[in-house]
Parts: sequence; structure tokens; C-alpha cells
Amino acid sequence: MTGPRLSFRTLGRADFPLLSRWLSAPHVQTWWAEDPGAAAVEARYGPAVDGTDRTELFVIERDGDPIGFIQRYLLADNPDWQDSLTVTGCPTDGAGIDYLIGLESLTGQGLGPQIIDHFVEDTWRRYPDIGSVVVTTAQDNRRSWRALEKAGFHRVWSGTVSTNDPSDAGPSHVYVRHRPGLHESHS
Repeated sequence: MTGPRLSFRTLGRADFPLLSRWLSAPHVQTWWAEDPGAAAVEARYGPAVDGTDRTELFVIERDGDPIGFIQRYLLADNPDWQDSLTVTGCPTDGAGIDYLIGLESLTGQGLGPQIIDHFVEDTWRRYPDIGSVVVTTAQDNRRSWRALEKAGFHRVWSGTVSTNDPSDAGPSHVYVRHRPGLHESHS
């Protein structure tokens, strides 16, 4: 038996209304504290679409249907965030990802770990020189950190990260997944 076919396509401006809808969904708003209005979505994601911000933005598709959003960035391209992570002791030379399933009806079905795993595998191919992917998630967001654990991530730190991003406010867990072969044991 095979699961759904998951794919990632580059997010474009035509996807902004869909992203805005997802960001305004109550199950997303709880964890992704971001203004879902059209102007805010344009201001936040437009620079990456235009190529002036190196963050890579994708629509997650399941069997060809859009179901969520995922982004990837090199920590080195975000020195403020990189500095914020130094207290955690996690690698600061890898990539970071953020993700959401926009349709609440698809949460709790095991898609999260599959999406994260596929995306990390894609990240290894895209960036052959990085050794880790780092994710920060709210301690209260059990579904997110359980999905990370099921996708091969290991919790390396818990506490409050000093940042100006409201989505990262409050107690967090920091998870890391190392490129296979780089770290044979985990603490």
C-alpha cells in the first residue's frame, strides 16, 4: 500500500490568497502568529517571491492538491536568527524550515512527518554542503514536535529563544536532524 503523493511547488503571488486563508485558519493562527491580511502576506513573502530574500517558499501538494505551506532558508542568510539560536547549542550553519498544513481536516493523519521527511530529503539534495536542518517549535505544539520526532529529528534544547518574531515567542523546543553519516550518535 502506498501513501499520498507529496510534492512541493514554488509559491507564487497567485498563491497569496490561498496562503492568507491558511494563515487565518484557527488551527494555524494558534501557532503561526502572523497577520494573514493580503498586504501583510505581500510584505512578508513578496521579497522571497521576487528573489530579494533568499528564503525558498513552497506550496505542499498532496496528489496534486494544495494542502499547506513550507519554507526553507539557510541559517547563514538570517544572521539575527542564527545569533538567537547560539544559546541552544544547535548547529547554526545548516538550514531551517517552517511548515503548516492549511486544511484542518488533514491534520492528525500522519501527513506532517511524511511532509517534513520528504522536504528534508529534498534539502539534502538542494544543499549538499549543509549538515543539519534545525526547527524551533512551541513547547505546547505537541503535534508539531511529535511530527518532527517521527521524521527523524532529535530535541536538542528547550527554553525561550530571544527573537522579535511573534511566532517564536514563548517556550520552545529546538529540534535538529543531521545529514545521514555525519553524526552516528545522538544525545
